[in-house]
Amino acid sequence: MKTIGIICEYNPFHNGHAHQLHTLATKYPDVLRICIMSGSFVQRGEPALFSKFDRARWAMLGGADVVIELPTLYSLGSAQLFGTGAVRLIKALSIDTLSFGSETTDLNQLIHTAKRMDCESTQNELRNYLNEGMSYGTAFRKALGSESLSTPNALLGLEYIRAAIKYYPNLEYIPIQRTSDHHNHNFNQELPSGTALRHLITTANPLDMYSTLQSTIPTPILADMTHRITNDDYVDYNRYYNMVHMLSRRMNINELERFVDFTEGIEHLWLKAAQQPSWESAIEQIKSKRYTYARLQRMGAYLTLGITKDLINIAMQDGPQYARLLAFNDRGRQWLRTKHDIPLIQKWAKAPTQLNNLGKSMHHIDTLATDIQALCFHNEANRIGHTDYTYTPQYIK
Repeated sequence: MKTIGIICEYNPFHNGHAHQLHTLATKYPDVLRICIMSGSFVQRGEPALFSKFDRARWAMLGGADVVIELPTLYSLGSAQLFGTGAVRLIKALSIDTLSFGSETTDLNQLIHTAKRMDCESTQNELRNYLNEGMSYGTAFRKALGSESLSTPNALLGLEYIRAAIKYYPNLEYIPIQRTSDHHNHNFNQELPSGTALRHLITTANPLDMYSTLQSTIPTPILADMTHRITNDDYVDYNRYYNMVHMLSRRMNINELERFVDFTEGIEHLWLKAAQQPSWESAIEQIKSKRYTYARLQRMGAYLTLGITKDLINIAMQDGPQYARLLAFNDRGRQWLRTKHDIPLIQKWAKAPTQLNNLGKSMHHIDTLATDIQALCFHNEANRIGHTDYTYTPQYIK
């Protein structure tokens, strides 16, 4: 083993993430830790709370050796698309081992269950449950009849293994026990959830927030994150939701049909809901067992970023076309000199000259995602566009 990949969002970085990196560093001190991190938009279907540049720096301070950006076409996708894109990027970078947090660490059970996911019988049952109006996650849990799918991180772990069976059968795995509740809003536990931390930062009064951050954010990162929060260098989600709502109102049926996940006539319900006074009230009107909050959020992001069905189909077929370097240290510097199957991008402006048409589309979407996230920051001074073009990968000593 020479390299360990960690697929992550760090939205934002907290003690749970530090625990995983510390565990890997302790057990495998000579192995390089390479984070494949979502960029400006994350899988929950909205901009990350902090910029990818801040989150990459925190990942390095938390124990990573290299941080690579997962292109937005994958970071914004369903569990299957997210997992497939990340694993194919790991394969293209010749990373030989994948570590992931999971509520179950029984690797044999995870591999056995992942192998069943594409069996004809499982797929038939999945379609039947979907036809009954169930969400994808619920339908898959019932089709597999497995408790391994009852928790979000285990589901992602299964999707990683499922993708690796198809695209990277030699990949090895190191599951790390996750003990915190993925969606818990409370801080009555040692390792917080990202949901709880985002809720705290966006809603709590400053005194309560800073007191809690001291117990949930690793010491090397605490002062930097606190400074970002004090300076309002994070997303105002009301600005983003208003953007989605405005764009929804200016669409027609034919235009909506082009975007990912707009199927089964939901575009009619979407346009009707767009007449509601806010995006929050609109999404409540559309939400159902089949169209969960997360799925509708992703659909709003696809609309906002202009991600069409045709583009996502090509991205699924061909995989990531580049690896964008965000940060590295001395250990990581040596790895950067090795050869990879895809371009390793360090200068964003020069990237298109190295890319095919799909790569150029990914580059455009990544740039747009960063620009839209920036436009949503609380701090007006940080709402400038094209920061991707002025960013130099951070070298952390």
